[in-house]
Amino acid sequence: MVLGLVCLVAAPSIGYLVSVCVTILRNLGEMIDRFVSDFRAQGPPKAGTEDGGAVLPSCADLFVYYKKCMVQCSQLSTGEPMIALTTIFQKYLREYAWKILSGNLPKTSSNSGGLTIKSLLQEKEGSEAAKFNVEELCLICSILSTAEYCLATTQQLEEKLKEKVDKTLVERINLTGEMDTFSNVISNSIQLLVQDLDAACDPALTAMSKMPWQSVEHVGDQSPYVTSVIMHIKQNVPIIRGNLASTRKYFTQFCIKFTNSFIPKFINHLFRCKPISMVGAEQLLLDTHSLKTVLLDLPSIGSQVVRKAPASYTKIVVKGMTRAEMILKVSPVTLKRNSESTDTETR
Repeated sequence: MVLGLVCLVAAPSIGYLVSVCVTILRNLGEMIDRFVSDFRAQGPPKAGTEDGGAVLPSCADLFVYYKKCMVQCSQLSTGEPMIALTTIFQKYLREYAWKILSGNLPKTSSNSGGLTIKSLLQEKEGSEAAKFNVEELCLICSILSTAEYCLATTQQLEEKLKEKVDKTLVERINLTGEMDTFSNVISNSIQLLVQDLDAACDPALTAMSKMPWQSVEHVGDQSPYVTSVIMHIKQNVPIIRGNLASTRKYFTQFCIKFTNSFIPKFINHLFRCKPISMVGAEQLLLDTHSLKTVLLDLPSIGSQVVRKAPASYTKIVVKGMTRAEMILKVSPVTLKRNSESTDTETR
């Protein structure tokens, strides 16, 4: 791409510097438009390939061009023109974040759907209850990875600009706002992944609270709603983990945020399981233990390489699910006392 910059100019005129800025603005505008059209035509790295969930190549192209502009402009001037260049960089970093990243995040459906107890019992493994398909999950991961790359590279860009500019102008170089924009894209991407898995598990929790727990006569295997939750976790988590392999810390954040959302919901639905018999409480306790085991294994579920979950994650699961277990352990005691009290009054 022609930059329209001449490196060896001792004292460039203001008119020339303005023309340089105009050229850079035009070139960057054309680049963003091309990135948008290429994304629409080609889409993100395909799911199921080595590139699935990978950083979008367009962001590398953008920063390579930024580097060329910065180097050549600094040879013309290290004064106010570099501040003008920084302003241009800021504009197109934001445009990239909005048009290429945030603008391509899949939208959640307002229809939450739902499962009756009957449909839950009939649910088969592999059924499509999650809102996002595999391609959409991979797209979110790809946008997250790209935003992380942009965040780190923008920080490096700020440092390089400060090195190139006159010392008296260093304080005017500030790309914090742009870094925050990429951080927001990362947060929004993680939240979409959490909401999707959360929504897939919601009907099972609703079915749990509607089951006739007072009529349970014996403790058996884990209940169908537990099987449903585990199925959705096994469907989503390996895909997300595989596509965030290059950014483990954000995969861990996803696990923590999902658990922080799921466990309070589960406990809230436990309180709705009324009336409940002592045997029903024992069945729920068994179910709770099954869910606790799965949540503890969640970071490595479905993986051939079993990694120990981060201590911070394990602590959240143990604390939350132990509370759920204690609630259910107290329930039989309360029921037994009420029963004994009723028997005494009858006698």
